[in-house]
Amino acid sequence: MRIAIAGSGRLGWSLMAPLLESNHEVVAVLQDGRRTRGFKRRVTAAQSVALAAHSTMIGLAARNRIPVLWLERLTEESLAPLRALAPDVILVGGFGIIFKPIILSLPKIGCVNCHSSLLPRHRGPNPFAAVILQGETESGVTFHIMDEDIDTGDIIAQYAYPVTDSDTPTSVYNNACALAGKHAVDIMDRVAREGLRGIPQNHAAATYDKQIDPALSKIDWTQPAVRIERIVRVFKHGTLARFMFHGREILVSMAKANREPAEAPPGTVLASGRWVRVATGEGTIDIVIAYQLRPIPWIWPSRWSRPIAGERLG
Repeated sequence: MRIAIAGSGRLGWSLMAPLLESNHEVVAVLQDGRRTRGFKRRVTAAQSVALAAHSTMIGLAARNRIPVLWLERLTEESLAPLRALAPDVILVGGFGIIFKPIILSLPKIGCVNCHSSLLPRHRGPNPFAAVILQGETESGVTFHIMDEDIDTGDIIAQYAYPVTDSDTPTSVYNNACALAGKHAVDIMDRVAREGLRGIPQNHAAATYDKQIDPALSKIDWTQPAVRIERIVRVFKHGTLARFMFHGREILVSMAKANREPAEAPPGTVLASGRWVRVATGEGTIDIVIAYQLRPIPWIWPSRWSRPIAGERLG
């Protein structure tokens, strides 16, 4: 079967790599060209080939002499090179452009998306943070037939993995990528045998996750400790959760929620040793790893910047 792959990042790579070792033929790699144009596009391609030939879609394409098609608009003209390659299926994973009828109808069999959640829950661009914020114990990947809406098509297959209380969006994403890669060839084999057959989603049970609001990173001590700890994990590999202490911003990369009652107003320091224990709206939380950036970058708390019991954090 002739397959064009539209994707980005580790998910796109995870789908592409095993298919290169299969009986299927990858005839094109589609990339989002809206933000990468001209010279920047050439630099991106050169870097992918020179520095990450085995770990990027563009690098794999170059090594295997597969054409890379940059899409800026979905028009007959822009899709002509893809149409000339006559793909049977377009397999999508982490692609930024929403497919319209003009491309959905292009492949002989159709378009299949690999979405990183157990649909119909967590449709949209950021299921990874939502899974953690909502305290879910399971997530997964869904291969589904694509239609004109976002993540709403009939389900071909789903695969689950556990989510633990130490996971971050990055680890959830990596688990999804690994699972997607494990089953990519099987799904394409199935489509080659049976065509596009799926089970309709229960749209009444659907949820949609937007990109995470950066304002959420500011810790609100009136929230439950469990919620604050999840927020810390959500921002661990990004901007980091934060609070104020003596007019300085403190960044938190690890915290531990405790269910013991907080016998003080939210934000009150209860203990200050190797880490700081703080009262919250429900329970207490230990600030295990934190940093200050001013006046100099340093681990917090330190000899020079340590709260005392009874102080209130902002």
